[in-house]
Amino acid sequence: MTRNPLTIKRASVILNPSAGQGRLLNQWNAVLEQLKSGFEDVQVYETTEPGEGASFVKELQGKTDLIIAAGGDGTVHEIADAVLSITENQPVFGILPGGTCNDFSRALGMNQNPVKAAEQLSEKKFRNIDVGEFNGHFFTNFWGVGLITHVSESIDPDTKEKFGRLSYYLSAAKSFQTWEPFDISISSKEFQFDGQAAMFLAVNGPFTGGIRPFFPDTDIQDGKLDCLLIEEPSTSFIWDVLLNRLSDTSKEGQGYHYFQSSEISIKTAPQQLIDCDGERQHHTPAVIKCLQNQLLTLTGDVFF
Repeated sequence: MTRNPLTIKRASVILNPSAGQGRLLNQWNAVLEQLKSGFEDVQVYETTEPGEGASFVKELQGKTDLIIAAGGDGTVHEIADAVLSITENQPVFGILPGGTCNDFSRALGMNQNPVKAAEQLSEKKFRNIDVGEFNGHFFTNFWGVGLITHVSESIDPDTKEKFGRLSYYLSAAKSFQTWEPFDISISSKEFQFDGQAAMFLAVNGPFTGGIRPFFPDTDIQDGKLDCLLIEEPSTSFIWDVLLNRLSDTSKEGQGYHYFQSSEISIKTAPQQLIDCDGERQHHTPAVIKCLQNQLLTLTGDVFF
């Protein structure tokens, strides 16, 4: 997919005003002014409940050149999934980060200051990026089962507000003490596994919880997902996470396995709740695929 920047004139912003405790609203006038300097027509649609953002995308099909998800990771996931479901005249996608972690916006090189991010969007730098797909659903950043799901579910809202990104790792440390193994079967061209595990991750972007702990060298244009299987978490594992060393394949055999693949089949017993970009609505089994260069996206200067 290619697009002439000069043809991007109509920008539709789908805003979650409650994301990040309303942080976007504090600078919204300046954000809007910056967007209007870059696009001829800017319309804003505020959401009031989950699912409304996707409904806006459906209504805007064929009526806009660009859809901007303004909010946190949940907002980005919902809007991106809806945009990717459009098969003809798919609009360009963009992000205004406004949540706690803003993981995929970081992968796109977006400044975490909303006004500066709006300036980046106005520069109209395009890239075709990979996305993940499983069982007819899309994800931009990660797909996981096991500990990753328990970590997300156990985060206390007050702790999240007080500690921000650190809250994810405080929750992870707590979950490591009470983890339960499950049976998992993984099948891909590059890797086969049958046994017990604590967590499986397939990631497209390098950021999780606002930092780059698992795969600092992930490429979101290579047509592959970076995969991590953790058999049993340990103190040394946590240390490796903090030191960004998990992509070192010499660590194989010490409780985790790393591989890359464009398609992975996952079966578990019992069924596992899937955490997809922080959203938890589906269960295993699943076939996970990487769709290369599937989404035309506005990006920042530094691109991961």
